[in-house]
Amino acid sequence: MFNVVLFAAGALVMLAAALHATRARRALMTRGVKVKARVAGTVHTRDGVSLALEFVTPAGSTRRLPYPLPRKAKGFEQGSEVTLYYDPDRPDKLFVEGDRAMLGAELVYYLLAAMLAVLAVVMLAL
Repeated sequence: MFNVVLFAAGALVMLAAALHATRARRALMTRGVKVKARVAGTVHTRDGVSLALEFVTPAGSTRRLPYPLPRKAKGFEQGSEVTLYYDPDRPDKLFVEGDRAMLGAELVYYLLAAMLAVLAVVMLAL
């Protein structure tokens, strides 16, 4: 019985993580500021190497924000242009359209939630 509770709890945690990630991304895409940014190179941050995304704000000032370097950085070469969504009140919250790593993480959370839920049901049926 403990295994059923453990798998069910894990499924709920993974589902909550998936929903949180999806809501955060969608909130940026609907309420955030959408701009075209240029990949200006890379910068070293406390989290490792990040892309330096440079863009002009709607107010006309130039901003440069770090964005975690995607593993498969196709389309993120220096000088390329990307669509960026960011929260002007918290510029560290941003999403780059087409970043498959972020979408892949959401998918993994949903898949893990489903697998753990199935395991809980199977264990309950035994």
